[in-house]
Amino acid sequence: MERTERSERSERRARSSSREAHGRGGRSPHKDNKRAKAERGGGGRGRRDAGREPRDLGRAGRPAEPEPRAPPAATVVDVDEVRGSCEEGTEVVALLESERPEEGTKSSGLGACEWLLVLTSLLFIIVTFPFSIWFCIKVVQEYERVIVLRLGHLLPGRAKGPGLFFFLPCLDTYHKVDLRLQTLEIPFHEVVTKDMFIMEIDAICYYRIENASLLLSSLAQVSKAVQLLVQTTMKRLLAHRSLAEILLERKSLAQDVKVALDSVTCIWGLKVERTEIKDVRLPAGLQHSLAVEAEAQRQARVRSKTLKNEDRLFYA
Repeated sequence: MERTERSERSERRARSSSREAHGRGGRSPHKDNKRAKAERGGGGRGRRDAGREPRDLGRAGRPAEPEPRAPPAATVVDVDEVRGSCEEGTEVVALLESERPEEGTKSSGLGACEWLLVLTSLLFIIVTFPFSIWFCIKVVQEYERVIVLRLGHLLPGRAKGPGLFFFLPCLDTYHKVDLRLQTLEIPFHEVVTKDMFIMEIDAICYYRIENASLLLSSLAQVSKAVQLLVQTTMKRLLAHRSLAEILLERKSLAQDVKVALDSVTCIWGLKVERTEIKDVRLPAGLQHSLAVEAEAQRQARVRSKTLKNEDRLFYA
């Protein structure tokens, strides 16, 4: 009995010692197998990375090949749009210049001899007063302005009027300008359309004077200058329009002509209020061909209507 008890105690001690050793630092064989596999995999990866490094070094040593560039895309420029934008820019600049005060023309100062003549004339007016006052004062109407030139020099300041204004009879000359709306009839002139038709056209232009001083120093014959400008502008604009557009879109065409004229006339001191296309005259041969074409279209419409009516009667 004692021997059996001793053997059991020894077995228990051995089991407890084995458990303690396993709990302190012992590792399971399953975990050891996993770690071994991980170390083997890491070593394989390291070998792969080491094999890749010389390849990368070889690639880095070579000069970088330039990437092929795509050919530049061809740009298409519309000449009419560029031309239209340039014309719009010139119109804006001209309109801004026309909004300056009426002192658009700077007058040079009088010389010593001229001042002496002015003083002599004033002294003579004072001596002969009040008879001389009737010759030195003039009346300007509400719709008029007066430009005074003294010994050929434009007097500084705005145009005189409306009301009374003073001038020296012997030294000054004055020019009256009418500010009311002026009407100018443009005679027939030939125009070539976009589709190469030759036609004659006349128009009416309505304008008024805005800057009398600038107009006097810019133009000698206002009506002649405006007439030639209207004719050349209409020829230039109608060259980009077809015959059908000219016949059907008169209002829009007249507005385009008005804007183009105003961009030039504002530099002269004029303001174009309105332009109208009065009449269009076509050659005899063109009129005959258009009449034949219109008659053929009318007959075709009549035939189509009769065929539709016959079909309705047949199916009814």
